[in-house]
Amino acid sequence: MSVPATTSELHSVLKKYWGYEAFRPLQGRVVQSLLNGHDVAVVMPTGGGKSLCYQLPAVVLGRTALVVSPLIALMQDQAAQLEQMGIPAAALNSSQPWPEQQEILRRAVKGEYRLLYTSPERLLRDDFIDFLQHVPLAFFAIDEAHCISEWGHEFRPEYRQLSRLRDLFPDLPVAAFTASATQQVRHDMLRALKLHEPHRYIASFHRPNLNYYVKACDSKTQPQLLLRAMEAYEGSTVIVYSPTVARVGETVEFLRQAGIAALPYHGKMENAGRSENQERWMNDEVRVLVGTIAFGLGINKPSVRAVIHLSLPKSVEQYYQEAGRAGRDGEPADCILLWQKKDAGLIAYFNNQIAGAVEKERAWASYHTIRNFAENAVCRHRQICLHFGETPKWAACGACDVCVAEPEWMREPERRVRATASATVEPGLFAHLKEWRRLLAKEMGVPAYRILSDASLRDLCHKRPSDEAGLLDVFGIGEKKAEALGEEILEALEQYTQ
Repeated sequence: MSVPATTSELHSVLKKYWGYEAFRPLQGRVVQSLLNGHDVAVVMPTGGGKSLCYQLPAVVLGRTALVVSPLIALMQDQAAQLEQMGIPAAALNSSQPWPEQQEILRRAVKGEYRLLYTSPERLLRDDFIDFLQHVPLAFFAIDEAHCISEWGHEFRPEYRQLSRLRDLFPDLPVAAFTASATQQVRHDMLRALKLHEPHRYIASFHRPNLNYYVKACDSKTQPQLLLRAMEAYEGSTVIVYSPTVARVGETVEFLRQAGIAALPYHGKMENAGRSENQERWMNDEVRVLVGTIAFGLGINKPSVRAVIHLSLPKSVEQYYQEAGRAGRDGEPADCILLWQKKDAGLIAYFNNQIAGAVEKERAWASYHTIRNFAENAVCRHRQICLHFGETPKWAACGACDVCVAEPEWMREPERRVRATASATVEPGLFAHLKEWRRLLAKEMGVPAYRILSDASLRDLCHKRPSDEAGLLDVFGIGEKKAEALGEEILEALEQYTQ
């Protein structure tokens, strides 16, 4: 079922629910393809706005888009955000009590949801397929679609079964979305999902707001560099990636002894403790989170100003994905790789645990590629683009340690410098609004960014609206948000003025 929509109609929906004046690059074209009933394959970097590409068509079509995602946290977060915007949505997962699952199923059959999120595992169940036959579906959206490829860095066998969607629902469009797929993975993805003459949209892998800084260090210089980084990003949200659970604990303790509050996050923690730490970090109660690669999947905190890796990642894809959690709001952010030669030993240990010869060979190939990325004096942005099959027209990016000087804190141990603010807003008002947001988020029991993004707070500082009509001109404030939070926002602005 396709529904033609004019550009002005789409912009009206975009403004009403999302509070945005215009689409980002490629978004409008992807939306039109889905509205016209085509299969689509979308490769768009983290922070590029992939989710809107399938959320908005579902709203316009007035039917249910089934979104397949491997991450429970992401599903629940996106569904809650949509509900807050006035778009009926739900996430269906095994962690929910059975009565809650039944209620969601009942409402889905009645066509009450525009978006329904579920896991690939659930789609393997015949009873769920039978249920879907009774839901007024618009299309299928496959998130993290690179997981279907054995050539990818995050292959998940259950994703291979998604090919049955084409056989079971031949008339429904299938949309595949990913942020980090090489050419080989993209071809495998299209074939495995049986996409029919898909409209392909590949955004640039170049994220100009990110600065890549790579520095080889040793066990003595790395802790000093980490401390200097913490001071340089004082007051900003930071993610630190450690290679092992033990190193996470050591790093958190090291920072605490230096007077820097930091929280751990890794797969061996109890679920409750892990969730509490993530929530405190999301709500700006603690600005530094130290995690293993278990942290970050599906995390949507737009205002991360720095991502620091304390060891060499397993692949360029992994690094691009993890470093890409910085600067999702489009503001300048830094991606810092402080690696040691001894990292090779750890990666060799993990690679040698791999049973299959082909998989082991791929793991070693990935290692040599990321090692070259770290050691070669070639523009970091250019190396990443070339890895994903994109040939930039420029030779130097002006945003990495190869093309410009590395930050002062990396060069001069004796000098203490602080990072400058990324936008010229009145610092007092911005701080006041961030604290207002933190307290309101705590009261409502939601992450702080879900109230308003940092970009919205900055725009509030610039525009200082005095009524609800003025609020609708602020970036990221749609009708539903203005209606729900308008009075509180205006009161917070008035308090500061007084």
